[in-house]
Amino acid sequence: MTLPARPDVPAILAAAQARAGLHDFGADWARESLDNLVRFLDSDDTVGERQRAAAYDQIVEVLAGRLRLIEDRKRYPGIDREQVEAPIIVMGFGRSGTTFLHSLIAEDPANRAPAYWEVARPSPPPRLAAADDPRIQAGNRDIEHWLGGIPGFITQHPYWDQGGLALMECESFYVYNLSHHYPIQESKIPYGTPWAVDVDEKSKYEFHRWFLQQLQYGGPPRRWALKGVSHQFYLSGLRAVYPDARLVWAHRSPVQVMGSLLEVTFLLTKATLGRTDDVGAFTRGWLVRHREQLDRALSDPLAADPAICHVRYPDLTSDAVGTVRRVYEHFGLPVTPEHEARMGRWLADPANQSDRHGKWTYSLEDYGVTEDYISDLFADYRERFAV
Repeated sequence: MTLPARPDVPAILAAAQARAGLHDFGADWARESLDNLVRFLDSDDTVGERQRAAAYDQIVEVLAGRLRLIEDRKRYPGIDREQVEAPIIVMGFGRSGTTFLHSLIAEDPANRAPAYWEVARPSPPPRLAAADDPRIQAGNRDIEHWLGGIPGFITQHPYWDQGGLALMECESFYVYNLSHHYPIQESKIPYGTPWAVDVDEKSKYEFHRWFLQQLQYGGPPRRWALKGVSHQFYLSGLRAVYPDARLVWAHRSPVQVMGSLLEVTFLLTKATLGRTDDVGAFTRGWLVRHREQLDRALSDPLAADPAICHVRYPDLTSDAVGTVRRVYEHFGLPVTPEHEARMGRWLADPANQSDRHGKWTYSLEDYGVTEDYISDLFADYRERFAV
């Protein structure tokens, strides 16, 4: 089904139904987000026609993916009965070592972490797939195409060189519910576009669990090892759905975190929009929004819960295995000899070195702010977590 250059929502929904050969989108999804996104794409002339067409194709594929997920629930009723128990969830600002820590925790044979290929194409349930499932190669092609459109991004996040097997963040789950700003291939939908509507926190995590049920159906029971950069902002909803979750909060100097994230933001903004607003004004507004998010997280009484294990980036980088051991001890879990050996091999492998694609560099001067400005803005956070 061919879409017009600027389709309306009914045309997009019909295209998704035609692509999937299915019609039931299910209930409790953020339809308003779709309306917002289509309104943006149709009205913003800074979006080129080629990019707009690619974005609409991605939207249709995401909606077709949702149709397939709903159909799987009918075809495999056991999905609804899957139990997600006591997951380990790493959280914290991006660039705080969350991926590094997550990767080491995922080396535990008792754990299971979601990979890009299965998150991007979760139907049929991935645990029913063969070892050579074509979705893995499709995932490799996705990543190769995406990185080709954003030169230099592999330096920032070298883990993408694992292609379809790269570990994915929890935020990517929500694309099928249109309730988050993170489409799987952000180079097609303009980065930072404020289109996703807020949903209540409990509903957000009920869908999160719904998605994990899909990924684990048909396989042996294993504990989930997960990672997301926004869980700390939704602790009430997270705890409502996962009261037994083992939460690990990574912390790093805000000067290093925000500087690196700014470089990422501008890199992706240039790649998707082809322009940026006034750099200094954009930066200050961007930092204030992060500060407001952090205020919301720190004001939640659950943020002071002693059940949360806090990890400092300097400790992680100086003694990675010891840090994971301390995390496990915090939750009363053993680090088995096999897990420790696998972490040692992972750390020794040159293919896992953080600078394997070059050193990621940035300068705060390029964004019209100073180290002192960021340090002062996040002074209470630095003191509270000793970063």
